[in-house]
Amino acid sequence: MRVCFAVVVLAGIVGADPASGFSPAARERGVSATVKVTSAADDKIGSGVVIRRTKTQAFVLTACHVVEKAKVVEVRVPGTKDTPGKTLKAEVLEREPAADLAVLRLSVEGVPGAVPLAPAGVKPKLVLSVGWEKGDAPGALDESLKGRVSLRKPGAANVVACFETVRKQAEGRSGGPLLDESGRVIGVATGHDGKTGYYVHVDEVRAFLKANALGWIVEEDR
Repeated sequence: MRVCFAVVVLAGIVGADPASGFSPAARERGVSATVKVTSAADDKIGSGVVIRRTKTQAFVLTACHVVEKAKVVEVRVPGTKDTPGKTLKAEVLEREPAADLAVLRLSVEGVPGAVPLAPAGVKPKLVLSVGWEKGDAPGALDESLKGRVSLRKPGAANVVACFETVRKQAEGRSGGPLLDESGRVIGVATGHDGKTGYYVHVDEVRAFLKANALGWIVEEDR
């Protein structure tokens, strides 16, 4: 899962420490909301996170490069101690290759609870990444945050704001969430440069949703 951006420009250092103080409740919510995304059209497997549930539908945020060619993908929902996991079909609702973001839509039945997006301009103290690296369940990893950077995809005109972590992501974690100490989504795993991991910043996520008339998905008063 090499990073799909190039030309790194430092945009400010945050310096969050490893998430040793991350609350068990926030960790559990993040893990339960993280799904596995499989795209046969792209021959790729990644992760995603449920960011909204209505009475009939659920919406999953993931990385565009995981579902770039697909119209329909499979979403694997993690099981619990009482219920087994299940695989569901999801529609690729919107995607933005330049920012490496996509939103999936599927029936709400069997989909876990959603986690909220962090507010714009968030400065986390602790961070946690979640993804389907291996096995039949998502895993959470305490992360050290190096800072916020601006990256440009080769050939793209605009830069994209990202969080930078000390550890690179493993295969299968593309599209998975980076969470702050409150369990809110602050980034989406987009790739690495061989050593450092990159997550598309929540400010970019909010802009992407708004540009595609999907801002209502993350309205704070929902």
